[in-house]
Amino acid sequence: MVDASPFVLGVNYWPRKKAMYWWKDFERAEVADEFGQIAALGLRVARIFLFWEDFQLAPDRVSERALDDLGTVLDAALEMKIRVMPTFFTGHMSGINWWPKWALSQDDDPGGSLRIADGEYTQRIGRDPYADPFMLEAERVLVSAVCERYGAHPAVYSWNLSNEPDIFYLPRTYEDSATWNAAHAATIRRYSDLPISAGMHLPTITANNGFRPDYLAPNNDYLSMHAYSIYFGPTQDDDPLNSDVVPLASLVTEGLGGKAVLLEEFGYASSERGDVSEYKQVRRGDREGRQFFADDQSGGRYYREVLEKLARCGALGAFAWMYSDYHPSLWERPPFDTHEHERFFGLTRHDGSVKPSGEAMRAFAHRVAQGELPPRSVPPLKLDADEWYGDPAGNFTRAFHHWMGRI
Repeated sequence: MVDASPFVLGVNYWPRKKAMYWWKDFERAEVADEFGQIAALGLRVARIFLFWEDFQLAPDRVSERALDDLGTVLDAALEMKIRVMPTFFTGHMSGINWWPKWALSQDDDPGGSLRIADGEYTQRIGRDPYADPFMLEAERVLVSAVCERYGAHPAVYSWNLSNEPDIFYLPRTYEDSATWNAAHAATIRRYSDLPISAGMHLPTITANNGFRPDYLAPNNDYLSMHAYSIYFGPTQDDDPLNSDVVPLASLVTEGLGGKAVLLEEFGYASSERGDVSEYKQVRRGDREGRQFFADDQSGGRYYREVLEKLARCGALGAFAWMYSDYHPSLWERPPFDTHEHERFFGLTRHDGSVKPSGEAMRAFAHRVAQGELPPRSVPPLKLDADEWYGDPAGNFTRAFHHWMGRI
């Protein structure tokens, strides 16, 4: 069953000095200290990522070291009185696709997202994780190894299948992604009765990206959604901290899938010192794009408004992206060397001080603990999924203009 609390608050977690290199340089003391900071913000769940290349050394071999370190993470969470959402098949993270070397095909494609395997950029493309029997069996091995050992661990909040997996690899059909989701959910349930979700993001409901909430819902206990107003076309250029985009994404996902929604990621990139709001040209691999960076006070207001509106839309809860800004010692390493904005999404700064967004999460957590959660005031939407996916981008934009200012 999903956690019975009225609104669960959590955060996506990478260590501020390790980021995606965490599992290669694991330290228990670091995790315990940072989990203590998360608990001090009143947050109850840390979503973590089982970096695929670190956890699965070969198609048929899972790293015993990584499994042991995961156990250490879970035990540390238990001591700090928080819980953990492990995310499989990571995969896509912060603008780069990190492939296990054994999962690459022999075909090259210089386009698309940046790809790294075994610490080096590559033009080789990966094998289909949704329909290739070789990949499906390898994935089953990883899920089985993790869940057999930790399926009943009291620190596990739920299981998350992936992180925005369409960016990692686009499913050929909706049936492929639905079968993939069902197969791994069945494997998890052999070892664990904890909830399962899939790790979807806004293009799942604004594009034909190979995943649909109604196809995922039969095998997931709740639906997940990641939504960012700074990346939504109608708001990103002139209203990047519009607080209606995220709750609307929750409403639409619920309306399409017929299940409650956890807003698993939301947030914004702050300016380096948090003193100005500005647009900058930033590199994203071999491309440049216009990126919004917010001042801290505006970011705090955004968090307060989004949390209030998510509650009024009946969301299960909200997880911030992310725990901390990254330490400058990481800024010359991928992905931060080419994705400057990824350095500054934290609820805390790299020196550990709490931003207004973190204070907003703490204040809302206090309200929830005091029984002061805003009541649901927006009823579930009634949506026909087949009609919706005839024009998902247009339908979401029309819904946004209809609901803007009304939540």
